[in-house]
Amino acid sequence: MKIYVTDKTGKLHPVDGESVVLELDNGKTIELAEFVRQTDRPAAISIWGGRQPLETWTEADRHQSEQLNLSLVAGNCVDVWPGRARKQA
Repeated sequence: MKIYVTDKTGKLHPVDGESVVLELDNGKTIELAEFVRQTDRPAAISIWGGRQPLETWTEADRHQSEQLNLSLVAGNCVDVWPGRARKQA
């Protein structure tokens, strides 16, 4: 997987890494990683609420992963946020 960031002009700049962690203004994070567990599936991206769990995590570390919430905005767009979903009225 290749990772890029954009500058203010929209130009792509390559970055070395294995995943992308986006930190929102409220301090919560979303992690994007290449899905490579099954060779019979096409290339894909895993999206984690919080951080992708690691084998080395203790039970106390598990709070770094959160529920991932999606809200349909348009036919080709969704809002994604980590945390706990609110009940619909």
